[in-house]
Amino acid sequence: MAQKLLKWLILLALILFIVAIVIFLFGKPSFSENQVILELNGPTQASVGDEVVYKVKYGNDTKIKLHNLRFKFTYPEESVVIKDGKVSGELTETFTVDELQSGKSEEKEFRAFMVGDRGNIKNAKIELEFRAGNLRSSFEKSETTSTTLISVPVSLTLVAPPTAVSGQAVNYIFDYRNESGENISDIKFEFSYPDGFEIQEQTPKPVGTNTWSVPLLRRSDGGRISVKGILRGKEGEVKTVSVSLKRKVGDEFVAYQKSATSSLISNPLLGLEVFANGSKTYAAHLGDRLQYVVRYKNNSNHNLIGLNLEIKLEGEMYDLATLDTSGGFYDGSRGTIVWNAAVVPDFSVLPPNKSGEVKFTVDVKKDFPSSGAGARNFFVKTSSRLSTSNVPSGVDGNEVAASADMVTRISTQPTFLQTAFYNDPAFGLSGPLPPKAGEETVFTVHWQIANPGNDMNTVEVRAVLPPGVTWKNIVSVGLGQTEPVFNSNNSEVVWNIGVLPQGTGILTSKYEVSFQVGVKSSVVGKAPVIIKDGKFSGSDSFTKEKIILNVPDLTTDDLVDRPGEGTVE
Repeated sequence: MAQKLLKWLILLALILFIVAIVIFLFGKPSFSENQVILELNGPTQASVGDEVVYKVKYGNDTKIKLHNLRFKFTYPEESVVIKDGKVSGELTETFTVDELQSGKSEEKEFRAFMVGDRGNIKNAKIELEFRAGNLRSSFEKSETTSTTLISVPVSLTLVAPPTAVSGQAVNYIFDYRNESGENISDIKFEFSYPDGFEIQEQTPKPVGTNTWSVPLLRRSDGGRISVKGILRGKEGEVKTVSVSLKRKVGDEFVAYQKSATSSLISNPLLGLEVFANGSKTYAAHLGDRLQYVVRYKNNSNHNLIGLNLEIKLEGEMYDLATLDTSGGFYDGSRGTIVWNAAVVPDFSVLPPNKSGEVKFTVDVKKDFPSSGAGARNFFVKTSSRLSTSNVPSGVDGNEVAASADMVTRISTQPTFLQTAFYNDPAFGLSGPLPPKAGEETVFTVHWQIANPGNDMNTVEVRAVLPPGVTWKNIVSVGLGQTEPVFNSNNSEVVWNIGVLPQGTGILTSKYEVSFQVGVKSSVVGKAPVIIKDGKFSGSDSFTKEKIILNVPDLTTDDLVDRPGEGTVE
């Protein structure tokens, strides 16, 4: 009996243990990340300019509550997103949901206009980060959808020469046509020109320099825009021109389509280089004689016949009375020197790979202009062009030409004057003159600065007080100017000016500072030094040249008001 009862008790305990395990495993709420729903739906195809609607669906099919749900939606690249009637500059958008109960789901829409070209694939993405129940970990999910742009409402065709020679004319031809089947209103075409492109002709005339407005483009209608100009660049450079189609959205014009093409700068048939005093970056000074060398070369496989070289001289700082053209003809009405085959034999027939040079000289004026208002930089410029209208067979265009410009900057020429007074008009006098051995005499030092040329930066003046000379800490400066500072550790006086404007001392007053020093000498029969090692320094803001001016030391014999009376008695 006891054994039978024991068996039943063991069986009951086993059943209870199994029930407990089942309750433990299946009786509590469970979580599976796969039961968190995140879907992103959008069209698989669209046309450029279409407004696309993306639908984000999120749901909770788990048995526990989700919380702190953070969503990030990323629009396709280049999309136009409208918020509150205006174009948004952001291509991402975030939103949060505090909690999502089990069995619940929601949807949210995002809208954008498609921008691109036929065949582009545009991707949108939704990302979700969330927490579940009391679980400590956070979870992440994401979905992506793609839309292929299958058509464009307006076909754009932009044509440019695949290769171009620097300095020669190029034509950009842009054709457009409405292929949407509907009339399109309020559009603009906006050109973006490459660096080095100089516009010559535009047909039809634009609004400004690069925008054409089309109030109404009827279905199947189109048009052509032609732009002609000179393209310059270095050999091997790729020059890209582009056109954007903009449509009006609210009060703004938004770019929906773009067409671009490029030209490679190729080796020119003619080579042309200009040097001044042996350099392409020579910084000239007042009174300099400029020796120009213009070098030319036939880079083609053709004989080039009947060449003409024209060089235009620009800038008020040329002293044209000193011009020596070395046989060239100077046309004063155009400011241009001309050489032809009568002067340069090469210009009659220039064989392949043949090179040569032409020289001329001219002086820079000895002074800057003494009148004029406002800051300006001083320079001279040569614009050179070698050309022939005799175009070899197989060469496109109506002429063969090469151009080269050169700007020669002219450095400023500041002046720095250092003087000393015994009886200064402002400070008066103190102490004996001639100086007495063992007694102090006070002198007033003046610094004056003028700058007729370009602005100068980092300007300062330094000088040293020799032994036996003391700083009296009595200073006078012009209105708005900084005061000099004395460093007792090295006995140096420093006047930190910073920027010295163009025209100082010419169009405006000179920069001036005066300060007093005391001289006490025990050496009889000599004129002691008041101040030594005076130096002005700064940089020309235009030419970047470092300019340093040194002045002689001043002794008690060098006084403006009492010269030659400084010998100690």
